[in-house]
Amino acid sequence: MDTINKTALCIISYKPNPILLNFYNSFINYDIYTIIDDNTKNYSNADIIKNFNNIKFIQIKDKDCSDNGFTNSNVIGVKKIISGWDKALYYFSIINKNYKNIWFIEDDVFFYDENTIISIDNKYEDYDILCNSDFKVGKLNEWLWSRIKINLPQPYYHGMMCACRMSNKLLEAINDYAIKNKKIFFLEALFPTIAIKSNLKYYNPDEFRTITWRNKFEINQISKENIYHPFKNIEYHNIIRNSLKIDNINK
Repeated sequence: MDTINKTALCIISYKPNPILLNFYNSFINYDIYTIIDDNTKNYSNADIIKNFNNIKFIQIKDKDCSDNGFTNSNVIGVKKIISGWDKALYYFSIINKNYKNIWFIEDDVFFYDENTIISIDNKYEDYDILCNSDFKVGKLNEWLWSRIKINLPQPYYHGMMCACRMSNKLLEAINDYAIKNKKIFFLEALFPTIAIKSNLKYYNPDEFRTITWRNKFEINQISKENIYHPFKNIEYHNIIRNSLKIDNINK
């Protein structure tokens, strides 16, 4: 099947979560992938994934990432040299380069349904990265810059990358950096910095501005158009969706 003009969704999880799997398994317009960071067991025949035929489950060996320079992308966040993010970037930069765009979504990200993603894709087709970043020059005496080494000339940029859409052009540029430097750097600086240094097209849609570090959102603040972070209680995701469905019926 020719997938080069298609868009994939990649869910990054430590272990598979049945609530999330049930949600993404219902999607019909995207190829869905789940990166499983946990390598303490082989999930290929695990009962937890058997009923989710629309999802491709991917496990990557840590050594494959380190051998190809995909390390350090989330060491600040999860205190691991090789994380699910490194595996996701490695997989779509080297193993599976068949998509024009890939959505990368952490498991504590909430959005209403597949139509949220479809709407964003339709509104912002021609960009190499969509993310919550103002794409302004970062002041190196602020934020986390003292903990990040970047082998590129200044200026640098950062933002919230818990959910973002990247093109194969940006993934290729990230892979080029990994090849040259034998490692990458913190994803919140990596994606916008590499995009701008590579003269790629970037944008921060309004729908991404609810992707935050620690903001708390009440149900009455939730829009079907936006993407939200963090919602770490996965069971709460369905409560929100059911509430929004009821609100829609009552209108």
